[in-house]
Amino acid sequence: MKSFTDEALLLETQALGEADLIVTLLSERHGRIRGVARSARSSRRRFGGVLEPLTRVRATWNEREGRELARIDALDLVRSYARMQADPTTQAACAVIAEVGLAFTHDAQPEPHVYRLCGVVLDALEDGADPFAMLRYFEYWMLRLHGLLPSFDQCADCGAPVDPTGGWAAAGGLRCAACSRPVGPRTLKLGEPSRRFLEGAARCAPRDLPPATGIERPGGVLELLLRGSLEIFTERVFHSYRHLAAAAETLRPGGTT
Repeated sequence: MKSFTDEALLLETQALGEADLIVTLLSERHGRIRGVARSARSSRRRFGGVLEPLTRVRATWNEREGRELARIDALDLVRSYARMQADPTTQAACAVIAEVGLAFTHDAQPEPHVYRLCGVVLDALEDGADPFAMLRYFEYWMLRLHGLLPSFDQCADCGAPVDPTGGWAAAGGLRCAACSRPVGPRTLKLGEPSRRFLEGAARCAPRDLPPATGIERPGGVLELLLRGSLEIFTERVFHSYRHLAAAAETLRPGGTT
């Protein structure tokens, strides 16, 4: 049996039996860890206050050869983001971060860049950054870190040069006018504001991005381009986005609060 200790973000918990939890962590140096936290549901003494999504912890676990799940021995609080998640929009953005993080990481494969990306985005959210802008930033860098970022100057279908502000954005990249027609209504013009956001995401820390302008909201061209590219690669639909869309709807004039 081997014992490990590392800083980690809690991505997900699942009930196991009457008292235990399966805990999924994104650790800084060991990648994704899945393990059993014994009696976590029946006693708060060992794990109380650290089982909320995206809590940053100091985790200690043991792995035994031949066993799929580790044994979680301790989760010590480093930083809680629970207070900021009292806001429904921020909570929905965090749910997306956790779901995408689960899909793009693998057991025992180190992803230090992804871990740091999640950390800086969460810190910016805690400082009051716009949740929609932070999510678009997170999507941009998840694609870039995994070598999946679409080209913004050539057509994703035929390879022809595309004016970044005049290209038609769709899931998976920009299209020229000729290639955008078969895609139909699932394309939107990228436009100058969206291009500037992408350029800012490429060179700025999240807290240094220009103020949100509305193009970052659900249903817009940036979500179509970035979220669509994530979902094409993983061949899945990320269901947590629907909560973000619902939260955005309450912020519209005349929406419920």
